[in-house]
Parts: sequence; structure tokens; C-alpha cells
Amino acid sequence: MKGNRNIFYTPENQYPGMPHGEMCGDFMPFFWKGTFYLFYLYKYCVYAVETKDFVSFGEPYLVLQNGSPEDQDWHIGTGSVFEHDGTFYFHYTGFCEANHDVEGKNEQVVMRALSKDLKNWEKDTSFFFKPDQRYYGNLHWRDPHVIWNEELQKFCMLITATQKEGAYLRSGCTAVYVSDDVKNWEHYKTLYAPRTFITHECHDCFKMGDKWYLSFSNYSRWWETRYRMADRFDGPWEVPGQDDMFDGREYYAAKSVTDGTKRYMVGWESIREGCKDSGRHLWGGNLLVHELVQREDGSLGVKMPEKIEQSFQKLLPMHATARQGCFSGNIKELEICAEDGFGWTELAGLEETCLFQTKISWDEKTQAAGLMIHTDPDLKQWCQLRLEVHHGKIIMDRYSRVDGDQYYLDERPITFTGNSAEIKLLVSGNIMLVYVNDVALVSRCYEIGKGSIGIFTEYGKINCTDTKLLIQ
Repeated sequence: MKGNRNIFYTPENQYPGMPHGEMCGDFMPFFWKGTFYLFYLYKYCVYAVETKDFVSFGEPYLVLQNGSPEDQDWHIGTGSVFEHDGTFYFHYTGFCEANHDVEGKNEQVVMRALSKDLKNWEKDTSFFFKPDQRYYGNLHWRDPHVIWNEELQKFCMLITATQKEGAYLRSGCTAVYVSDDVKNWEHYKTLYAPRTFITHECHDCFKMGDKWYLSFSNYSRWWETRYRMADRFDGPWEVPGQDDMFDGREYYAAKSVTDGTKRYMVGWESIREGCKDSGRHLWGGNLLVHELVQREDGSLGVKMPEKIEQSFQKLLPMHATARQGCFSGNIKELEICAEDGFGWTELAGLEETCLFQTKISWDEKTQAAGLMIHTDPDLKQWCQLRLEVHHGKIIMDRYSRVDGDQYYLDERPITFTGNSAEIKLLVSGNIMLVYVNDVALVSRCYEIGKGSIGIFTEYGKINCTDTKLLIQ
């Protein structure tokens, strides 16, 4: 396997027509004695890779082999890892599509494996947790996530389930079972059932400060990882006011992990069909990790993990060149003006993997500002990070969107304060990950080269400071 082993991890290089089983996804992070163990789905099995910093990774290794078409775990699905009394428990999903609608059998069952060293795992054939049809439907029964709940003083297992009676594609719910010994599980309650989503996949539940957070992923609309917040584990669970996602519509199946000091959301960035900018998003892709930030109102933002940012140490030279509109000053303090429309200033060529940082402030009349990415001087090709300063959103746009081009933009809501924003753009191959203050937006650009980086404004004047371009 010869994939990307740097920052946006993947065990295998992407290629057009890449089949589902060749992609990796649904990372199941676990921290133990200074190391992050990232378990993930790959080729219908579970593999793992280790990292200490989310920058460099070891070689992947097989954790759980899938079974034959007659076995319950013909395909292995998402689960979770935790430790209790010197034993590591890996609860996972056993998929057997051939069992669908077969009397006495189940398509999805919660299963378990045990280990003493996180490397060698043995399937526990005595553990076979079928859909609990006393309370839930018989199809969606997967993604077991086990935590120790200090509030209840019990182990809790969250399960992706469906209500027995519910509206079509709106019966997704979060089931909770509890245990004192990790061996015997009893039904506790339906933790969350908003009658909104087809499923609540890849659950996580954790506490930060005095708030509880419930995260889940859903594919009803697009790839999305959402969260809810509450004062108690039992709820009520509330939707955050402005934004209930950690990233855009390409970030999926994110689960959290903590090293005891910081907490991270570990998910994947979707690839596009045919590795084309116009392709639809597919399951699986590259690892994407955000560090969580708890805001004053209890809602969650994200930022670049410190170790990733610190890995970029070498400054690259930049030189400001006005392409449209005008500029004054220098790289240390740059003013760009285009009060009658669009103007941009080119700064430097991009590298295959690099980090660009700047702080932008704008006057009241300015309509938009942001970055020109993968750009050529004539704007025949480009990507653009737009700060829609009066509309409260950031947008990742692409070149040549004309009549008949149906693919959508990537965008996120944001609250701007003080007419300024700090921007960090991490480029690696076709991935573009941007943080604007504590809001993230990831996207891809397959079909144009590295190009250059620049800063633009529309109908206004902006000032840029602390501008840097760095490589590792």
C-alpha cells in the first residue's frame, strides 16, 4: 500500500474509478500511552495506523479480517475501542447483506473482538448483539460506540438504530444500552430521535467543561457530521444556534478522541467520482483531523491541530504583484483596493504541500474578500475562498462554472466580528483545507495544477498582515 502518509493520511493512492472497498473511511480513534491508534475501514476489513502528532504515520496493519459471504461479518462496519481492566474491547458491526429479509437472520449485528496489546485481536464469538426489536426496527443496528459515563457510573453503548414506527427515511435514532461489567447490556433509553434523518451513523458522546456533546453523521442530504449539546447526558439535546457541523459537506463519520488535554474530531474528507471536480462525492477518502474549540456559548468550533501547524517551519519568499485593482505597502502590511469591482494581488507560487496564513480586515463597504488559490495570472483557472462579509458565510468556489455546470459550491456559516478574520489555508495535493477563525471548510481541486496564491477583494478595500507561506 503506497498512500499518503503525511497529514491527510490514506493507505492507498487515489485513482479514477476507485472502488468502494479500496477507499478508507470511518476512522475509529483511540489514545493510549502517548499514541493515537486510528482504526479504520478498508477493503471491508478493519486496519489501523499509529501516529503521535497527526503529521507522520506508521505502516498500516490488519486488525480484523472479514468473513465469508455466509458469515455475519462478511463485511465489517464501524465500531469503537476502549479499555477495561487490562483488556481492550473492540465492538464493531457485522454486515451480511445476504441476510436481508431472511427469517431469523439479521443484516446488521453488533459483534466484539478482544486484545491485550491493541495489535493482536481475537473475535469473541460468544458476543452477538442482534437488533432489539422490542424497541427498534430490524435493519439499522450498527456503529456501536462504548464510553464510560461518569454521570451514570455505567458503561454506555450508543447504537445507530431506527424507531419501530416512523416516517419514511426519518426514523433514525440513537439507542443507548448500559452495563456494569461490559458483559451484560440492558436497554437504557432512546437518547435522541428528532424524526429528521434516515440514520445517526458513527456516534460519539463526550463531555467538555460542563456541557455534553452528541455527534453523529448522516447521508440524507450530503456527507455531514453534526452535533447536539446538553447540560446532562439524558438531555434534552439542543441544536446549536448558528451551525451544528464541524466542517462542510465533504467531512464525514468524525468521532472524537482526547489525549487528556485536547480533544480532536477524526473523520474523513470525501473523494470525488473519477477524481474530477465535477464528480459526485463518494464514500471514503483521506483522514482529516480538527482540534475542538469550545466557545463561550457552549457551541463548538475547530482549529488546526497544533502539531500540524508547527510542522510547517520553512518560510518561502513572496512578492506582491497587482493583477487587477491596486495595492500598496508590502508583504508585512498589504492594502488591496478595488472599490468598483474585483481586484486581486498575486503573492507566490504554491507548493505541493504548504501552509498559507494571513489576517484580513476590511472597511464597511467591502462586499467580499479572501484568497485566490491554484491561480494563473489570466484567471483561466482558479479556486477562490470567499468571505461573504455581509452574508455571514465562507465559500469555496471553482473556476469556469457556467451554464449547465450543476455541481455545487462548498460553504459554511460564520459570524464575523470586528471586520476582520484570521485565515489559515493548508494545501496538500488536491485537498484545500481552510480555517477562518474557528470555522473549517475542506474541499478538493483535481483538474488544475499547483498555480499561485493571492488575495482579493470585491467592491472595497482590505488590509492584510501577518502573511506567511510555509513548507515543512
